[in-house]
Amino acid sequence: MRQLHRVSTLLAFALALTIAGAANADKLLFNGVHGIKFSNFGGVDVTATGTGVAVVNGSGGLGHLTTLQITQNFTTLNSVIPVTDPIVTAGGIVEVRLDGLRMNPQAQGGVFAPISGALQNTALQLTQATMPIAGQVRICLFYAGCNSGSLTQTLSQTSNGVYVGNGVGGLVTIGGEGAIRISLLGAPWTLKTVSVSNRTNNGAITFLSRKGFAHGPASLTSSTAATSGVVQLVTANQTTVVGVPGNSDKNGQISRLVVHFTPEPGLLLLLGAGAVGMAVIGRGRIRK
Repeated sequence: MRQLHRVSTLLAFALALTIAGAANADKLLFNGVHGIKFSNFGGVDVTATGTGVAVVNGSGGLGHLTTLQITQNFTTLNSVIPVTDPIVTAGGIVEVRLDGLRMNPQAQGGVFAPISGALQNTALQLTQATMPIAGQVRICLFYAGCNSGSLTQTLSQTSNGVYVGNGVGGLVTIGGEGAIRISLLGAPWTLKTVSVSNRTNNGAITFLSRKGFAHGPASLTSSTAATSGVVQLVTANQTTVVGVPGNSDKNGQISRLVVHFTPEPGLLLLLGAGAVGMAVIGRGRIRK
């Protein structure tokens, strides 16, 4: 009788795990990071973290990650970057502020595909890779709290109903009527290596690069769409500033979106209960 009870307990636990996995095969919780690294400002790297739910569509369920969809904003990035470069400050720019930077999946769906296909084929880009980065970058021209003296650059805008800018591609320009003009050439998200250039104070050109990736436990791409799978998508913006001493100041920023799939809290509780059950069974065997 005891043996039958133990077998029933194990079967119930296995069935519960199977049901939990099937019910959540298309949706996974994740911890996310949204970061921006600048080629100027000393290579400063600002990040924000958060959590969310991703919709995944792997081959045969959880396994190879084909399509990744972010359904809601999960991070908001705000930061103040002081400007210490004497050439730039001589032109009146004293700090840069990032206000409300976030991925905007509602704008164009937030779908990325084919993840595994782009990894396995060096020439294949993501065919679905447009998710605008919303928010503003304020170029503070005077030490006045960045309120009255600033150029405000929206990272993504619409042109004839189509998004352009950071995370989608296309040119965004501000300050065309003033002494300083800033042009931002955006690009879609990718898993490939992206690069931006930077003009140093002595006129030399340097480059900043970063690469995307996707893999599961033990670095296997075949288990990316499962717990402990991680994806890093990257996009680059090349910026040209005209009107600051030095005539044409080239710099850029690389944004990254990191999605790390995590177990659901209910599943963790279920696994914990199963471990306790196994311990009880083991103790019963010892007593016997």
